[in-house]
Amino acid sequence: MSHAAAVLSDEPTDAPARPSARLVTVLALLAAFAASMSLYFATTQALSYHARDEGPNASYAISLHDGDLPTIDTPVAQDRDRFPQIARGAEREQFDRHRMIWTANHPPLYYLLGVPWVALADALGNPQVLIAGMRAVSALAYGALVFLVGLIAFEVTPRRPAAAMLATAFTASPAVLATAAGFIMNDSVAVAASSLTVLATLRILRLGVTRNRMIVVAVAGTLAAATKAPGVLTVIMCGAALGVTLLLRDRSRKGFLRATRLTAIATGVPGLAIGWFYVRNIVLYGDATASSALLERYQRVQIDTWFEVMTAPRFWHGWYDHLWEPLQLRGTGQHWVIDTITLVALLGLALGVIARLRDHGRERGLVVSAPRVPSVATVGLLVLIAHAFVIIVNLAQFRSGGGNPHERYLMTIMPLVAIVLSVGLLAIVDALPWGEIRRREEIAAALVSAFLVGMAAATFSVSVRTQIHLGVDLMLPEIRPVPYVVLGVGALCAIAGVALPLVWGPPALRRPSSGRQEPIAAETVGGAA
Repeated sequence: MSHAAAVLSDEPTDAPARPSARLVTVLALLAAFAASMSLYFATTQALSYHARDEGPNASYAISLHDGDLPTIDTPVAQDRDRFPQIARGAEREQFDRHRMIWTANHPPLYYLLGVPWVALADALGNPQVLIAGMRAVSALAYGALVFLVGLIAFEVTPRRPAAAMLATAFTASPAVLATAAGFIMNDSVAVAASSLTVLATLRILRLGVTRNRMIVVAVAGTLAAATKAPGVLTVIMCGAALGVTLLLRDRSRKGFLRATRLTAIATGVPGLAIGWFYVRNIVLYGDATASSALLERYQRVQIDTWFEVMTAPRFWHGWYDHLWEPLQLRGTGQHWVIDTITLVALLGLALGVIARLRDHGRERGLVVSAPRVPSVATVGLLVLIAHAFVIIVNLAQFRSGGGNPHERYLMTIMPLVAIVLSVGLLAIVDALPWGEIRRREEIAAALVSAFLVGMAAATFSVSVRTQIHLGVDLMLPEIRPVPYVVLGVGALCAIAGVALPLVWGPPALRRPSSGRQEPIAAETVGGAA
């Protein structure tokens, strides 16, 4: 098999069951770096919060603490003694519609995580504890998301750990997302829960069905659906992928019943656990997400048709670039950095696909007893692509209806973006005739990750300097040194994460360094555990 096709090939049956301690350490270090940036903003803007967004989000948690499930017509917290920031922020709003808990259309999981912070703020008599605490939950969830993307990449390419490292670095690199995760928003918790659902599904498809793995899929799906509406799409798509691929593996009546039962568990448990909330939205607002009611309330005017938004390359390109280019750096040309990386990765991906198609025909007669079912890599990428497509369609509808596109909305597609870019770059690396293939992948991944981490740190520093210049780098007096300590630890984690693959050699290699691979049976989904 040619090197360019190596990254895209079906995984052999001797792939490791789980990532090595070495790889997990690298992923954890990079995730800690990402979380440190979010935690810095979570604890240094506690006295300067976004009233229009954070006020309703925090008020949702306050309502739950007081025993009420709010609606989009429930006023934000008005108690100036308990939560003066929220009350003052609401009073500064010009229109009544901005003094409501408009986030009440979202399921309650993230806000339930904020209830203990409400209680702690009351107990300590310090309302800022609520704001900093709910922000910290979002920041830590972003770190978890970065880690989970690396694990998903491992499930897609388990014999190429460099892809997992590189995907983790790509997810940690948009400092714009790290900054957004430092506020009271449910996005990072929602995407982390959805990523956990995808990861759990892929592990079943690669290693087989066990009771514990099905429990993880059901619980993860419930968390995803209970945090934000796109989590429902994740549950449906993962359940469908599970059922269809297991059915393709065993097309007998028994196999059909088994696939149906497992799909029912993966989708039915989340449906029973949180479906009531979406039914409540339909009863109260006319649709499951209350989008129509919110569009009408905020008097958004349609700016383009859905088709015009979907077919506007400049809009999507700019939105994509803004993940790595904060407002302060727009116009400086920094977007060319990520554009160049993306173009090189897409070129590598195209070369890999072409080489794979060519080698597939050449090796067809050599593969013995290869079952006619899709590989885990194929299923994983199809799930991520389908999920991202649905998200993009929804975002196009939101934009065409007059919605304001924020960069954090693209956090949902970061798992796909990171994995595609990683696989594409490694396809380029594999085409180079230099050394043992897996080792050169790891060295290249470490170098590219170092560049991405450096770019994230530089972009983040611009946001920090702007924050200091504006005088909003205020923090709780009780934890004054903590943000700087967290940021310092995060920087050390980043350095260690990109250096570790260079100094800690990989385990014994079983993959040939050059030439053609021996004929092997392609790994299929749903095998024995």
